[in-house]
Amino acid sequence: KLGIKRPINSIVTGFHRPYLVATCLKSGLIAVSERGNETGRIPCIKVLEPGWNTIRILGICSGMGPVLSNPWGICIDTDGDVLVADWGKQHCIVLYSSVGVGRSIVSKGLSSPRGLAVLPDGHLVVSDSMNHCIKIYRYNLEKDMAF
Repeated sequence: KLGIKRPINSIVTGFHRPYLVATCLKSGLIAVSERGNETGRIPCIKVLEPGWNTIRILGICSGMGPVLSNPWGICIDTDGDVLVADWGKQHCIVLYSSVGVGRSIVSKGLSSPRGLAVLPDGHLVVSDSMNHCIKIYRYNLEKDMAF
């Protein structure tokens, strides 16, 4: 019913300015973006397993893939790969594979990437705010990406 206040069932701590949340119904993984700040904290994506424990932190170490500047959109595919729309210095889409090193998969033609979704038919949908459109890319689930 509308207007009924429900009690909080759980509180998960350990975040600094959490912003976006994405889930994968197949794996139960949860991705949470954290905003950086002027005191030196850098933005990142924390990946949690179904028991709420952080299992990966993405976007902070160049040895593990691109360092994030300003993550504006996140989603998780059925393989547990995390995709991030980064609105930083280079407007791009970054794929952090569940195994291996992350990489930029869309690096041209985006003015202001915001929202992301992976469709069941294998397409990646990106909202491009400043271009006033959504862009749809073929997303190859076998990781053979060529954008």
